Parts: sequence; C-alpha cells; structure tokens
Amino acid sequence: MPFVQVTMVSGRTADQKHALIAQVSAAVASALGTPVERVRVAIYEVSADEWGIGGVPYATARGQGAASATGGAAIQPPPSHSDDPAAGETTP
Repeated sequence: MPFVQVTMVSGRTADQKHALIAQVSAAVASALGTPVERVRVAIYEVSADEWGIGGVPYATARGQGAASATGGAAIQPPPSHSDDPAAGETTP
C-alpha cells in the first residue's frame, strides 16, 4: 500500500488540499499500477515561521510578518551568491 507524505506551508483551503489528495493519489496509482483505493496521502502543514528558504524563515523570505519580527523593520533575505568564486572580482 503506497503512502505519500506531503509537507507544505499552511494556508491552502480545504478544497485545494482535497484536490491535491485526489491528484497525488491518481498519479501514484497510475505510476505503480495499483488501485487508487490502496493509496494513502497525508498532508502535514507547518507555519511560515517553521519553514526555511535560503537560511531565513519563509515568513521573512516572502515578506510576511517580517516587520513584526524586528519591531517594525523588515528583514531582507541574504543576498544570493554566484557559484563562480571569481564572479564580481576585478583584476588589479
């Protein structure tokens, strides 16, 4: 019996979660050649403060709640860095 766990930031409607369960179940049943009635799906929701993106909470990275976390000043996510260590360097 296939069991699928989905973890996502909270905020979706019940209808959206029901559609996700139906579509994930259908995809798993099709891929594995098993009856959809045998597929189990569990959704786990976490708050925007419990999910991190690029080293900062989702709430901060997406601008939600950023002002309240710092007493009014919004926190900006850290700048992205190139994979090329020489990027941005100039030759003397």
